[in-house]
Amino acid sequence: MNRFLVLVAGAAFAALVVISNTFFIVPQTKQAIVLQFGEQQTVINRWGTSQPGLYMKVPLVQSVVFFDKRNVGFTLAEQLIVGSDQERLVVDAFARYRIVDPLRFYQQATFEERGQQRLETILESALRQTLGAVRTDEIISTRRAELMHKIARQMDAEARGLGVQIIDVRIRQADLVPEVQERVFERMRTERQRVAAEIRADGERQKVFILAQANEKNQKTKGEGDARRAELFNSSFGRDPEFAGFYRSMQAYEKAIPPGTQMVVPPDGEFFRYLRDKDGAPGR
Repeated sequence: MNRFLVLVAGAAFAALVVISNTFFIVPQTKQAIVLQFGEQQTVINRWGTSQPGLYMKVPLVQSVVFFDKRNVGFTLAEQLIVGSDQERLVVDAFARYRIVDPLRFYQQATFEERGQQRLETILESALRQTLGAVRTDEIISTRRAELMHKIARQMDAEARGLGVQIIDVRIRQADLVPEVQERVFERMRTERQRVAAEIRADGERQKVFILAQANEKNQKTKGEGDARRAELFNSSFGRDPEFAGFYRSMQAYEKAIPPGTQMVVPPDGEFFRYLRDKDGAPGR
């Protein structure tokens, strides 16, 4: 009886081993390559298709290798880059990619870890080649987005040989090495001060021009007003000589007698006749 139970248990175990080596599940997030004695037979659920589910293989003859179907990424260790102006930068970058040809990826790298190592080497080379051809200020600010796009295109062209598509490359940080930061920042400050001085000088020139135009217009307007005023006075003087005498006397009073002036002579002369009588009658 005991021997029978041992045989049953052994048979159940063998059946379990056969079943576990026969059936396998391909998740939605994975793509699988079925190998037979190390040779590629078929690819299941590769990128661009939807074939997840339960599959069968020949036990002990065939095996399955899985690769990620999702977008994955890695961060490259900080790299010391020398720009075209011979300034040194510490660059921190990362890349995102996906395996679009798992069969080629297996042939070229076998494992995801090894494939990522090769991608890191490709990214490092693209960084040095692209960033080494431009100035550090272009890397830090003025052309950063353009340079990242160029690096991604170059990396993608090389990564296609691995069965990989590069989705994006980003430069997270690009900092000058500490010993040259102050020197470069001082140079940038000097340049900004020069630009600011030019802007201020241009503003002063515009100010002088605008004031000159305004003064010219003001003088012209004032001249036209004075001419019109004289025209009106002359017209009035011609119609009423008495008004002309009165107006000229008022002007003379205004000029000759400042505010607060105390009179030390009696105002009975001809000069003050309009102060004695509104009609300007001669003194009596």
